[in-house]
Amino acid sequence: MRKALLATDASEASLRAARVLGNMARLDPDLEVVVLHVVPLPEMLTPAGVGAPLTVGLQLGDYEETRLQEVLVRTVQALCLPNEQVSTVHHIGLLAETILAQAEEGGFDLIVMGRRGHSSLRELLMGSVSQGVLHRAKVPVLIVP
Repeated sequence: MRKALLATDASEASLRAARVLGNMARLDPDLEVVVLHVVPLPEMLTPAGVGAPLTVGLQLGDYEETRLQEVLVRTVQALCLPNEQVSTVHHIGLLAETILAQAEEGGFDLIVMGRRGHSSLRELLMGSVSQGVLHRAKVPVLIVP
């Protein structure tokens, strides 16, 4: 295994996934770990458009930038790996679709993620992100409870 993609939202489940991947990566110092945080597209919660993503004005404000950095820093700290073994990336988009696209475009050998994140309402309405990734990924997926 050469590259692992860790999808995170800094929830407890994501941080547990980071610790598991960190343990794996310490056994294989050549494993490259990329931490991915997807900033979800704003969603309309109207009866006609439940969960329909808005695609206008896709820029992060100060709050989102601060939150993004907090998510990435907390996750990298949970990995407990040397800096040269870890990199971070973020994207704005649909959660599962963006994770899957990054895994394919980046040539990753493994996707690692927590079972449940912060988006309980979205999971109730649309299904969980981890399930969406698990069922559509072209590479192995490790879901940490």
